[in-house]
Amino acid sequence: MIVHEVRNPLTTVLMGLHSFKSLDLSERARLRLDLAVEEAQRLQRLLNEILQYTRCQKLQATELEINALIYEMLESIQAMPAAQGRQIAFEAASSSVKVLGDQDKLKQVFINLISNACEAVSAGEIITWKIDPCPHTRTVCIRIHNGGEPIPADVLPRLTQPFFTTKSSGNGLGLAIVRRIVEAHQGELEIISSAAIGGTMVTVVLPVWMSE
Repeated sequence: MIVHEVRNPLTTVLMGLHSFKSLDLSERARLRLDLAVEEAQRLQRLLNEILQYTRCQKLQATELEINALIYEMLESIQAMPAAQGRQIAFEAASSSVKVLGDQDKLKQVFINLISNACEAVSAGEIITWKIDPCPHTRTVCIRIHNGGEPIPADVLPRLTQPFFTTKSSGNGLGLAIVRRIVEAHQGELEIISSAAIGGTMVTVVLPVWMSE
């Protein structure tokens, strides 16, 4: 309710700010206007993410082949600003692996996780993205590993808490939303980080869909 009460007047404010762009403004006024628009849009994105986090995750579930889903995403993910200069090495499963899932929401999960992995390493480093089927548990593990400094042990369990962030420009909702989406798919999100594994590994565990 609070988000809706804030978002409605914010939309009006943004409309007014955009209308000012057609005016003949001084350079100083133009810079202030650009900053105001940028901050208003940032607030709008935050409100949208709060709504997404608080809402029940309703899935438009269909049968998805995980190898194909990720292959379809690779080109657009490589083009993301965070991925520039990084190499994403994808290792598909040796056989077809199907899940019952919401394609758009799972894409959102992987985009967020790959983006975080890319931001954690320097240009020229490799992000590994691997599919590991686990037939004995009827699950599939999608693992994303990046090098870089391990996440401190006291920070690790807080990463998926809403509004907790280690980023200067973050709002702390990205991983919280990822976790809720994964759990809505009856899956699990696991994050481990240590010098022993050479950085951080995030694993999305999803139940395999056994079609009749």
